[in-house]
Formats: sequence, C-alpha cells, structure tokens
Amino acid sequence: MQIRTRLTVQFSLLVSGILLITFLAIYFFSYSNVTEDFYDRLRSKAKSQAELLLKVQVPLINSEVLKALDETNRDLIYDENIFIFDEKNRLIYSNTTTPQIKALHVSNYWLDEIRKSGQIRYKDGDYKVVGLYYKYPFNRAVVMLGAKDLYGQANLSNLSTLLTVLFFIVTIIVALVGWIFSKRALRPISKVMNEVEGILPQKLDTRLAVPNQKDEIGRLATTFNNLLDRIETAFQMQKIFVANVSHELKNPLTKIRSQLEVSMLKERNPSEYQVTIQSVLEDIQELAQLSNTLLELAKVSEDQRDLLTETIRVDELLLDCRVNLAEANPYYNIILNFDELPEDDTWLELAGNSTLLKTAFLNLMDNACKFSDDHLVNISLQSTRGQVSLAFSDNGKGIPKEDQSLVFQPFFRSDNTANIKGYGIGLSLVERIVKLHNGTITIRSNEPKGTTFQISFSRL
Repeated sequence: MQIRTRLTVQFSLLVSGILLITFLAIYFFSYSNVTEDFYDRLRSKAKSQAELLLKVQVPLINSEVLKALDETNRDLIYDENIFIFDEKNRLIYSNTTTPQIKALHVSNYWLDEIRKSGQIRYKDGDYKVVGLYYKYPFNRAVVMLGAKDLYGQANLSNLSTLLTVLFFIVTIIVALVGWIFSKRALRPISKVMNEVEGILPQKLDTRLAVPNQKDEIGRLATTFNNLLDRIETAFQMQKIFVANVSHELKNPLTKIRSQLEVSMLKERNPSEYQVTIQSVLEDIQELAQLSNTLLELAKVSEDQRDLLTETIRVDELLLDCRVNLAEANPYYNIILNFDELPEDDTWLELAGNSTLLKTAFLNLMDNACKFSDDHLVNISLQSTRGQVSLAFSDNGKGIPKEDQSLVFQPFFRSDNTANIKGYGIGLSLVERIVKLHNGTITIRSNEPKGTTFQISFSRL
C-alpha cells in the first residue's frame, strides 16, 4: 500500500472514529433526555389524576367527570392507560371502558413493589409505566399510568437517520479531502525522489535542493546530501586506491619481467641465473607482502564489532609484540615504560581482538624503529578506570604538519620517507583497527625531532 493511500485511510479512520463517538454520544444523551422527559410527563399526569380523585373526603369528582377532564387535557399521551387500586388491590378507576390490566401485566407483585418504594418505573413491551403510592387522610391508593412514547420514538428515529446519513457523507468528504491533502503533503517527497533518481554515478557532485532546512523534508534532503558527500568521497578514495594499487603492483611486476627477459637474451652460467632467480624471488616476496597487507586493510572495517570477543591485557600484548619484533629485527631498540601502571589490573583490560591490536602495535613499533636513526621506539602506557592510553615515540625526522592529516590515507608517503622501503598502508590499517576498538589516534610532533602517535581506548 502506498503512503498516500495509507495516510488517507488512517486519516479517514481517525476522523470517522471521532465522528462516530460524537454521534453516539449525541444519540445517547438525546435518548436519555427523551426518556426522562416522558417519564416526568407520566409521573405528573398520574399525580394530577390521583389528586383529583383521592384528595377529597367524598367522591365529589366521579369517574365520568375525571374522564371528561382527561379528554380536555392538552398534554395528550398516546394510548395511555391509567389504573388506580385501593389497599385491597381492587380497581377503583380506569380511563378505559374495558379495563386492559393484562396489557400492562399488572400483578400483585408490582402493586406491592410500588407500596414498598413509593414510586417505580419500568418498561412493559412498548409501554413505559409509572407507578405511584399515595397516602391521603381519607384514602390510600396505587396509581399506575402506562403509555407509548410514539412522539419521542419518532424523534429518536429521525435523529438516528440524520446522524447515520451525516456520518457517511462526512466520512466520504474526509476521505476525498485526505486524499487531496496527502498528495500535497507528499509532493516534496516525490520531488526529492525524482531528483535522487536523476543522480547517476557520473554525476555524484549533484546535490538536492533544500528549500526549508527546518521541516522534515528539508532534513531528509540534507541527509541525502550528506550521504551523497560520503558516497562521492568513497568513490574518489576507491579510484585513488585502485590507482595506487596498480602503481605499486606495476613496479615489481615490471622488474620481474625485465629481469626474466634479460636472462633469456643469451645463454648464461648457473651463478648468473641464480642471481636473477634470487632477485625475482625478492620481488615476488614484496608482492606477497603487499597483497597480504591489502587483504588485512580490506578486512578491517568499523562494522565488524563481532570480532571484539576477547578480554586483552594491553601490557602483556605489548610485551609479546616487543619479543616478536625483536626476533625479526635484532637491531631494533624497543623501550617499554610501565612506571604508571594502576594498582587494579582490570584497568589494563580491553574488549577486542588480540590479533588486530597486535598488528596495529607492531606497525607502530616497526615504523618508529625504521624511521629513527638509532632504531629506537619509546612506548608508554597509562590507564584509568575509563580509559587506556598508549604513546609510541621515535627520534626520526618527524612528519611535516601539512602531511599529518594525510598519513592515514592508503599509499600516502611523505617526501622525507621516499628513500625508505614501504607501501604507505600500515598507518591506514592502524587507524582502522583503533577505530574498530572505539579508540582514537593522534599525531604529535616532538622537539627538536621525532614523532609521537597517541592512542586512547575507552573502557566504558
């Protein structure tokens, strides 16, 4: 179901529901008012009839006179039947020539109930009945007056018909109006949809118009524009990434091809072939290392939270990293500063992935030793209840300020590192691993030389 149709149906149901409750309330109060008014009329007429007949000491007013007065009464009630009974339940007056006691189902039970309560009212088929018990100095009697409220029923019937017709008419009008207004309300969304459909991969610089930033449509357009900014940036990074990968792969492949072609130009002795093979193997090893690094970079993303299932002691992980790096590079000097460790060992624990964190720490240690003249890296560790902080400092040439915002981009290499072997992928991989562990990494230049990479992990 389309949103326009759903909005129209919901709006129509809401208004119709309110209208139905309102009309039912009107009918209920009208019914109660008509019923109460009719019972009041019955009660008033029964009382006047009883007073005329029973209040005097002698029957100065007989039944014939009372009937004549009743016929001249302007307050005519349709098909009224009045009965007056004495204390022995004998009928002493009726306004009909043939008593129709059975029509009202008059019984001794009802007469006794009237005497107990003083007055009652009830329905007997189509008749509404009022019963009164009068006590006068000379007479006591039970008066029962029943009649049909045809006028009130006709008014209620007309009212119910009118309300029913009005309900359907108003519901149809509300549905039509809701359909029109829902179209007008959704017109800006349709415009946004048409504009989004016109944005192609070749036109990622196109942005949606935002007429009003304060309403929901404006915020939706702004959200789409922000999404397009991120998509455009991702496409640009992808193009740069592919270009850099192609360039990095091209160099060793070209070297391998050149060496093999030279070797095939003429016959050579075995030692020369061995030298060529050894050089080709080194180039192949570089390709394998580059491929593995690229695979690790592609695997690590911020949505892989399911990898963070281990509880890691950061100090123990740093010790393992120092041992592994020292075995591979005996001339590296790795100094660990654990002077400020907390008394509570649990403050050194992180929820994460030990393999990924070890890769990040090894990259930072290796870079620091590789770019320092003395091959030294100084690592300090501090921890509080809510945060773990690490600092990796070297004594190298340092990173120029204009390059510090670019070093985390894949394949970027500063000019002062051109003579050192590398691919420019390590720091990009480190940043992704740190972000995956809810951490931040910053760069601080040391004076007079060197660089410090500061990492902070949140434990909360």
